[in-house]
Amino acid sequence: MAKLFELSEENFNLIDEMFQQTGMHNYIDLKILGTSKSKPDEIVKVAKISPIAEYVGKCPDSVSCVVYEEAFDRLDEDTKKLIIEDAFAQIAYDSEKDKIVMGCPMIKMSIGGRAKYGEKLGNALELAATMVIEIEEEKKAAKEAEKASKNKKNG
Repeated sequence: MAKLFELSEENFNLIDEMFQQTGMHNYIDLKILGTSKSKPDEIVKVAKISPIAEYVGKCPDSVSCVVYEEAFDRLDEDTKKLIIEDAFAQIAYDSEKDKIVMGCPMIKMSIGGRAKYGEKLGNALELAATMVIEIEEEKKAAKEAEKASKNKKNG
């Protein structure tokens, strides 16, 4: 497991400021940490803190933001902000259910494919992801309609 540590004050403040701008700080406690190594696609990784960690750390409704600081420091300010903003897009708070919701539609693109096809490939992958979401929603709606139909017959 990679070592975790406190980020430099400059990086911590940048991430915290961007989180404050989302308005989620009213519902979610963000824990910002650095790490000594990472996967290439996880320079900034956000995740809901486990129930055990929430209990032990007495930090309910918490999300971690773990930054591979050595790589992050080599980026320019605009790139840092773009990556952080994209990472925060994966966090939401469902006020009706009073819980943190993690995840959003994601696409994976190879660096070689991006270099060769650029935005065209990105758009194609986004379209494909949208199709998968639509199919899942259609299946869910069909299941609910079938369930409602059965309940109507039995009731």
